[in-house]
Amino acid sequence: MKRTLIFIMLFMIKLSISSGLTMEQAIRDGIALNAAIQNSKLESKILEVDNRIRRSGKWFSLSGAGTYLYKSEKTEITMPDITIAPGMSITGLKIEGGVRHNFDFKIALSQPIFTGYSLSGMVNMNEIEQTLNISKRELLELMLTGRIKSVFFNYRILSSQLDSLTALNRKINNHLKKLEDLFSEDLVGKSQVLETRLKQKEIALSVTEAENGISRIASTFAELTGHEIENIGREYTEEIPDRDMSMKLFTLGHPELKILSDTEKMIRISKKMVRGKNLPRIGGFAEFHYGVPGINFIGDEWTHYFQGGIEVRLKLFDWSKSRRENLINDYNLEKIDTQKKDLIRRTRLQISDLFSTLKNLQERIRTYEEMIRIAIEESEVKKHLFSEKQISNRDYIDSVLNVETLRSLKDKADLQAELIKVEINIMIGKKGEK
Repeated sequence: MKRTLIFIMLFMIKLSISSGLTMEQAIRDGIALNAAIQNSKLESKILEVDNRIRRSGKWFSLSGAGTYLYKSEKTEITMPDITIAPGMSITGLKIEGGVRHNFDFKIALSQPIFTGYSLSGMVNMNEIEQTLNISKRELLELMLTGRIKSVFFNYRILSSQLDSLTALNRKINNHLKKLEDLFSEDLVGKSQVLETRLKQKEIALSVTEAENGISRIASTFAELTGHEIENIGREYTEEIPDRDMSMKLFTLGHPELKILSDTEKMIRISKKMVRGKNLPRIGGFAEFHYGVPGINFIGDEWTHYFQGGIEVRLKLFDWSKSRRENLINDYNLEKIDTQKKDLIRRTRLQISDLFSTLKNLQERIRTYEEMIRIAIEESEVKKHLFSEKQISNRDYIDSVLNVETLRSLKDKADLQAELIKVEINIMIGKKGEK
């Protein structure tokens, strides 16, 4: 019986642990809910099907056709007159053939032989479009990840403020109760009770505002992920690489750089396709015909025949259109190169600023810790002094407020540091999974 009870307890503990929501799971579910990301996945499927269509353009195509032609006149062949002797001749024969109602049915096969890179270019362009769409989806996921984490840490900031206000409210209530007891014994003045009650009301208003802010943030988180924000443990923190590794990660794989690189590849393929427009286009064809009249236009019976050959097309003059199109492509390549350099430059500066801000916050947190220790000690001293009527009630209340204010500022700085870490990870293209 005891072993069964232990097993049930272990199972319940395991179940309660497994039911906790991790940030990674919340992000995955948020991605699954996001319409733009889901449409991007559908776009990838569309591009895959389109790729198969474009690839099939390299192979032969088979088609059938049928025509009907009415002729008001039949084909006629008139032979010349034949002179036998002076003054004697034989009138030439007149041969009439064909039919008024003409039919022609055919099956035609055509095969591209050389297209000047147009077909291959379209296939290659489609493949780059697929990778470009994936990069765009990665950017959407990255931005959504950053938003979900930012909402979570802003929720933590407000929750921390609410905790401080709650603790402060509890201390003020206890102090107010003591003052009311002292006032009933005429040991303190009414003004001290009133100023304490006023402070109590101010704190209650601040609690209400914090609760409203928490409610709004919780609703935003639920909308983004489909989960309650309270289910994520407060112990979650963000991890980041060092400054040098951060810049390296950005240059190696940030979706924005991938998008620019893919766009550059597409422009280079476009340039090659433009040059290919001035190359000859070669294609082969073969046709099987069955009709009346057939290849013999004076016949009047159904016949069949076969024909095949090679077709060559060559553009001779286009008013320098191709050259100008590639000039535009060259300008676009220069624009992308400028965008890349500018993006890398700005990101390097922003990462440097963020790491400097993070360092300052960490120093501020250490200062707050020391100030909290001093403020607690001061508050205890002032509590003793107030009990001996050596200081005013306001002085003691201010010391209590100071302790909780410093604690709130320290907690806020801790969470602001986490928000900066989130910003760094999003900036370098790292989702920050542990």
